[in-house]
Amino acid sequence: MKKGLKWAGIIVIGAVILGNLGDDEEQAAPEKKVEVEQEAVKSEAKPVKAKAVAKPVNKTYGVNDQVKVGKLTYVVNDVKMVDTLSNVLGEKKTSGQFLVIGLTILNGDKEERFVDSNMFKVNVGDTEYSADTELDLYANEDGMGFFLETINPNIEKSGNIVFELPKQVKNPMLEVSSGFGWAGGQSKEIQLTQ
Repeated sequence: MKKGLKWAGIIVIGAVILGNLGDDEEQAAPEKKVEVEQEAVKSEAKPVKAKAVAKPVNKTYGVNDQVKVGKLTYVVNDVKMVDTLSNVLGEKKTSGQFLVIGLTILNGDKEERFVDSNMFKVNVGDTEYSADTELDLYANEDGMGFFLETINPNIEKSGNIVFELPKQVKNPMLEVSSGFGWAGGQSKEIQLTQ
């Protein structure tokens, strides 16, 4: 039994010694850690050369250019400024001017896409003009234009969109969208004047 107590005492003393050695290593480790952190701070103090970041260049699109926005491709075929629109329904006049834009849209998606005249805006500086769906009836032979139309995959549709603008408008830009409703979100501008 004395031998058992003797061995138990040796084991306890050994554990205490080993435990103290572990504490000494832990106390020594923070000093090393501090040295490493100081070296890291010293290395961060070196001046860093700033790299020039290239700004994205917005391409300017014009009449007859193919403009791809999302899955749709637009081509402005014709631009006219008139003060009267007429067809079998009658005649519409304005104190300003009607901007009539002949447009072709190609659906490059794998499913049909809705298009609507609400997908188009004319921007003049920071002023935004919406298409007038009632006026589209006067500018399109079939009477509908792009009012809630569907275009099947790999098919194109042509029509006219009409905006009523003041007479003194200069440099109007047509904004075209990547789609109707949830399919929208992306847009590009097309310069309508030369």
